[in-house]
Amino acid sequence: MPPGAGKESAFPVSGMQVASLRESARIRGRRRNAGKSLRRPEDPGKRNFMAFDGKSHLLMGAYTALWPALSPALLISTRLREGRKKRLLEEAPKGPFDVWIQAASVGEAYLALEIAAGFKERGPRRLLLTSGTSQGVCILDEGIQNLEPGLRGGTRVTYFPFDAPHLMRRAVAYWRPRVMVLVETELWPGHLSACREADVTVLLVNGRLSEKSFRAYGKMRRFWRRVGPKKVLAVSGRDADRFSRLLGPERVGLMHNIKFDRLNLDEDPGAVADAIRGLLPSGCPFLVLGSVRKEEESDIEKLAPALLRDLPEVVIGLFPRHAHRLKAWERPLDAGGVSWVYRSSLRGPVKPGSLILWDTFGELSAAYASAGAAFVGGSLRPCGGQNFLEALAQGVSPCIGPHWDNFRWVGEEVVTKGLVRCVKDITDLREALMRDLRNPRPREVVVEEMRAYLSRRRGGTATACRAIERALL
Repeated sequence: MPPGAGKESAFPVSGMQVASLRESARIRGRRRNAGKSLRRPEDPGKRNFMAFDGKSHLLMGAYTALWPALSPALLISTRLREGRKKRLLEEAPKGPFDVWIQAASVGEAYLALEIAAGFKERGPRRLLLTSGTSQGVCILDEGIQNLEPGLRGGTRVTYFPFDAPHLMRRAVAYWRPRVMVLVETELWPGHLSACREADVTVLLVNGRLSEKSFRAYGKMRRFWRRVGPKKVLAVSGRDADRFSRLLGPERVGLMHNIKFDRLNLDEDPGAVADAIRGLLPSGCPFLVLGSVRKEEESDIEKLAPALLRDLPEVVIGLFPRHAHRLKAWERPLDAGGVSWVYRSSLRGPVKPGSLILWDTFGELSAAYASAGAAFVGGSLRPCGGQNFLEALAQGVSPCIGPHWDNFRWVGEEVVTKGLVRCVKDITDLREALMRDLRNPRPREVVVEEMRAYLSRRRGGTATACRAIERALL
């Protein structure tokens, strides 16, 4: 147990007739404990803002004072309740660690595992992998089983602590990482301040920084220059320029995106498609609407019925980007006269002309591998886009909307070469999807074109690992 960890006290009542009182007391006890954890005096020490100038000192003081007021949110938010004891360091793996890698959620967790698997024998032997979501932690837990034995034995997984400055100081003191690695964009004031005070080298790899995030971080530019990463390896010129303006150009370099390394083009799409083959009626065209964001739901609500009218035998697989939006689709689909079913309720082939509302995790690749056409969301409205490389890896050329700024690192050539079709609006999208459904491109041709495209863009994992290994010297 880490220093300062404590046990929750139980409320001493029993009996079915007072169950509701017991539950209320349990919740009150949790609230008190959460508040205490966020207010608890810091055991690696006293507040140490002496390295900051006046404005930064005030910012950190205000940020520290904010955390006790946030304790009720730990109980109100289901997402934040998950792993609460680990987020509060009441349960934690024992340090020290050579490298601590932080991955915000699912996508970053896969990249963190790619980095961990890329270390050579001379590299770190003790790794700590953390994530801020239960899904990310689950992926890390499962993924470390695939590491080589010598590294797997020294690798631990847990939740990223709440960013209360005293908690982060305790985490850094307990885990004693030699190098801290942030994946993509993970700038937390308490965490970075704790690393700076403990003289921990911080690297940010696979760096991405949207214009919106840059504007937000830019309001505290002076602060971030004091506590920010020692080195940032960005995945595109645009990202590098924003990080340079935020942190200073001397700290910023370039690397290929690790996501290019993760694409497995040697996997047979037919074998991947087997996972859902039994759900689709034979001979019917299949369309995937993947990673649809809340902001574009009204567009897709109009598109889906129109496509079903245009091509009555088509089956549509609808994948909302966030699972909590599934319920919100029920009424619009009913109002549009769409015959739909939840994926989890299927035990055999769906009827032609139906929409499958996908409520199970981990089958998007199989859906792309089965599809004659696909749309990748987050792009019809200004949401920055979503990852369309997964569709290409399965041999389908997807359509995207005009808003894909977060994925410009893939390169404009992906559009100019025809691997991805960029449409201007919902009308354009409808026409493009109908063309693809009626005359899909051969899957093997798409895979080979993608293989040629990737040949000059792989190697990001090796770049990140070399940077980490140099920082350990």
